Amino acid sequence: MSNAILLDNTFYRLTSSQRYDHVISLIKKGSSVWTLADSEGCLIIDLGSDKVLPIWPNETLALAWGEKEYQGFATLEINAEDWAAKWLPGMQGDHFFVGIAPNLAGECIVASAEEHAADLNR
Repeated sequence: MSNAILLDNTFYRLTSSQRYDHVISLIKKGSSVWTLADSEGCLIIDLGSDKVLPIWPNETLALAWGEKEYQGFATLEINAEDWAAKWLPGMQGDHFFVGIAPNLAGECIVASAEEHAADLNR
């Protein structure tokens, strides 16, 4: 998948599973992930029993997603090494989940931090 696909809405036309696999592949290659944050911290979406941190494979997609409902948020880059070594273990301890590349309707695969880390190590 080319970077051009990531920079337009074609990425959002992929299935949740395809987006998830693509993000895993990029992280394994050392690419950063992007999330949204404000002065209070990272955007955590409360899905009732689950607290989810959404991530995207690039800044453009994160910004586009946040424009509708999260205008006070800016993008935050997390390099692949820190994501695997620091963020995921911390999220495991806090019982947070990862929302991998939600599309504009909010649809995505939600994985526990443990499941996501295991997928990165496969």
